[in-house]
Amino acid sequence: MNIRKQLIRFASVAVMLAVTTTAHAGARPFMARGETVEAPPGFTDLCQRDETTCGSPAAMVAPTSALAMTALSTASLGRTWPMAMAAAERQASDAAAEATALGLTVVESLQAYRPEAVEDFLPAGAVRQAAPAPTVMAATASPGLLNKSQLKLITTINRDVNRDIRKANDFDIYGMPEFWSLPRVIDGKMYGDCEDYALEKRRRLIEAGVPVEALSMAVAVTLRGERHAVLVVAFEGGDMVLDNLTPWPTPWGELNYTWIQRQIAGSAAWTTIS
Repeated sequence: MNIRKQLIRFASVAVMLAVTTTAHAGARPFMARGETVEAPPGFTDLCQRDETTCGSPAAMVAPTSALAMTALSTASLGRTWPMAMAAAERQASDAAAEATALGLTVVESLQAYRPEAVEDFLPAGAVRQAAPAPTVMAATASPGLLNKSQLKLITTINRDVNRDIRKANDFDIYGMPEFWSLPRVIDGKMYGDCEDYALEKRRRLIEAGVPVEALSMAVAVTLRGERHAVLVVAFEGGDMVLDNLTPWPTPWGELNYTWIQRQIAGSAAWTTIS
């Protein structure tokens, strides 16, 4: 009888171990890379303008078209940019027809509001020369994954950047549908959208001594159908996401996003996420 009980207990433990192993395998702590794909147009344009923020020489990045910039915007407008533009065009057409029927004058176009120029602003196509690498990075021995002891630093910077930047889409700031950049400073206040938050977090983490090879940009689609850019930080236990929509680092698999592509850390290359 005792032998039978021991066998049953052994079998139960074996099943529990098998289930636990399967659960951990299914959790996929690290993003699995797929095929090499073109970088997001906004990232490509950034690299042509600002090699320091991009992290790669402009010569290694192919230029992008204005059409692609509009179609693949991560401007976080509440819906995807093409849908917003289509809706705006329909509304304008309906308004014009109604005005014509009433005998009113139809204004064909209005010049978009553009904020006053600031010293650090570079228009699309202009190039800023790369600055010398920070001393702290020159002293970094070799790239490596972050450990739990660095989680406090990551959390603090994620929270601080989310607090310091005021949300504003690229069209409001620059008068264009897509413009990746560090946050724009106007009257002493920082403004930007999702990718600007991510780029500022990347900048601060590098200044704090985090290896560039542990940081990469990624693009996903939210439940609202928006293309959304975030910063991914590689820890020993898995990939953590720094998101302007949450105050704390989150394991990538716990976010209810459809992941599209991710940068290969330390380079201008991007891949799908399989």
